Amino acid sequence: MIASDRLRRVLKGLEHADSATIDAHKWFATTMGCGMFLVRDPTALTASFQVAASYMPSHKSSIDPYMNTVQWSRRFLGLRLFLSLAAAGWAGHAAHIERAVAQTAWIRGELERRGWSIVNDSPFALLNVVPPAALGDPKTVVARVLASGRAWVSLARFEERDVIRICVTHGETGDADLAILIASLDPRG
Repeated sequence: MIASDRLRRVLKGLEHADSATIDAHKWFATTMGCGMFLVRDPTALTASFQVAASYMPSHKSSIDPYMNTVQWSRRFLGLRLFLSLAAAGWAGHAAHIERAVAQTAWIRGELERRGWSIVNDSPFALLNVVPPAALGDPKTVVARVLASGRAWVSLARFEERDVIRICVTHGETGDADLAILIASLDPRG
């Protein structure tokens, strides 16, 4: 959301947080496992993750970033994020995010029109929904959708109840995909 001038407002107050995490595998179009952990005070990273070994080139955390990360000598996932940002740019990601939010609003409207309950009020591209009783409980609907192979949703818990979680993140999701999702969730037409 921070990439979008229009949607950034929903993050108001983030600047007061001591830390924040970002799953880049969603809207920054990277693979699973690529994320960011941001801290106001860099010494928090040192206190949490610092590693020192006699064979390493330095023991200065300000020089050697491997000393301040849980990854240490593991694969460089940050390159995937860098390449995504380099390829699409900030504006490209903003357009992608704005489109996903608009697509989620469309899904919400379609489901509400069909009598579904929307149980969360998120500005993000994430819906937690409960089907009308005639379609069965959330677990039954999720199983039917997944068995069809036409769409993907998941079962989740929200405020102590089972819900269907719908999350729009793929940049190539189109109107036809949304129609397939709605038909898979609610075959009543």
